[in-house]
Amino acid sequence: MTRPDSTVRKPLEEEYRQAEVRSPGVQPLLYSGNWDWNLKTNKYSWSEEMYRIFQVTQPHAPRTCTFLNCVHPEDREQVVKALGKALVGEQPYQIKHRLLWPDGSVRHVQGEATVIFDPAGRPLRMFGTVQDLTALQQQT
Repeated sequence: MTRPDSTVRKPLEEEYRQAEVRSPGVQPLLYSGNWDWNLKTNKYSWSEEMYRIFQVTQPHAPRTCTFLNCVHPEDREQVVKALGKALVGEQPYQIKHRLLWPDGSVRHVQGEATVIFDPAGRPLRMFGTVQDLTALQQQT
């Protein structure tokens, strides 16, 4: 898999940040949220819509365990494998899976993410989107 070099990485990161600033009101309309994971500091940030999609209250800082605890137990292994493959550059993170909300209801989501690597091939950041597909699933 081709990894973006620093001349490509910086513009990608800036484009991502600018898109988030320009379109916060669009995310609820699309049932889509975005997230950013700094792998060096292990700090996460989620858009407001991510908290709604995952049914997590905003004062709680998102963490890997927060995310994985929300994933349907039957889908967790598949999600962990997809994350692992993305973090070593084996394949892009692109997955459909289910979330289990605190009230027991099940949501269908699609996640996509990009990993930014340093010149030595170590992952630095991962950022992506999650879209709630539940309404579409119910129509079929």
